[in-house]
Amino acid sequence: MHRLWAGCVFALSLLAPAAAQDPRTWIFDDNPEAPSLEYGTPDSDDVLIAFSCEPGAKRMSIVESIAAAKLIPGRSAILKLSAGTASLALTGDAVANETDGTVSIEVNSAPIPRVFALLKAGPALAIDVAGTQETVPLGGAAPHIPVFEKLCLGRR
Repeated sequence: MHRLWAGCVFALSLLAPAAAQDPRTWIFDDNPEAPSLEYGTPDSDDVLIAFSCEPGAKRMSIVESIAAAKLIPGRSAILKLSAGTASLALTGDAVANETDGTVSIEVNSAPIPRVFALLKAGPALAIDVAGTQETVPLGGAAPHIPVFEKLCLGRR
């Protein structure tokens, strides 16, 4: 009986890492008019960070959804991104999310070439918003970044 119990515990320990995995993944939409690269759960509203652009309007948006208690809707906020030895601090607007009561940061600007360089700079992207941090793997984004950059910056 003791061996049976030990076998069950061992089998459950093998399953635990699979159950603990983050369901989020990198999702790329290569629509030439509005390409986007998001880290979130497929087929849901759960998006931790999203990069999008409108090449025709020469506009880029970055939206992050970390639940940082210090963000006040309507005020500006700093979004810090880092990967490897590269880092970037961007100023955006804190915006209330009406569906779940959280506050997100939205950065809207002309395309920022340093964002693409940052996404290529390391194995993980560290996101810091008002002292709240989250780290996401960049491995799943790597094959999409060159195409996304090309679409956003209008390079051929």
